[in-house]
Amino acid sequence: MIATNVGGVPVELPLLLGEQLYQLRSALDACIYQATIYGTMQDPPPNEGRLEFPITHDATEWPNLAKRRLSALPKPIQDAIERVQPYKNLSLSSEETVKSVNRSLGILHDLARKDRHRRLHVVGSYSLGLNPQFLLPVGTALEWLEILPASVLENGSVLAKFRLKGYTSGQQISVNPQLKTNFGCTEPPVPCHPTDTFDRRLVEMINAVGSVIAAFELHY
Repeated sequence: MIATNVGGVPVELPLLLGEQLYQLRSALDACIYQATIYGTMQDPPPNEGRLEFPITHDATEWPNLAKRRLSALPKPIQDAIERVQPYKNLSLSSEETVKSVNRSLGILHDLARKDRHRRLHVVGSYSLGLNPQFLLPVGTALEWLEILPASVLENGSVLAKFRLKGYTSGQQISVNPQLKTNFGCTEPPVPCHPTDTFDRRLVEMINAVGSVIAAFELHY
């Protein structure tokens, strides 16, 4: 499951977040299970406890994973599954990387694995854009402004730093942060593009799994 904490207040997020990791990962594993039934003409298939859609970031792990998980499948299917592995180096722009099936399957694998064996994923408000507007007293000016990298908001989060010129103690200033937010997660990888938001990653994980399922359906 995914725990949520938006602005310090627990929020009930839709099924897409609460159960999607399990459903997507299970859909991939089900493809391998059903394909093995077709390949061996046995139901349940042999070694059914080992059947799983392998996902790895390490190329050296692939031969052993393929042998354990995919040995009953035709070589072309094994090769196709290897082509969508996260370790496959793809020469993509940052915008194209957001939509990469390989990257999306890697993110899904990491999120599902950590959620099962380590800890809940905390989702919170994520700053998408900050455009602070200052109302300053006469004789005071903004000397410099630094917008800090986007992150999940927590109590005491610092969004920007600035320095005023001509300011004296006691003067009143007003700042409208004009902050745009979405829900986000602190889990890696770091965003590679402004559109690489957490909700976009969820969409691309769904697209990636759908592409894999469609490929299996075309073959069988």
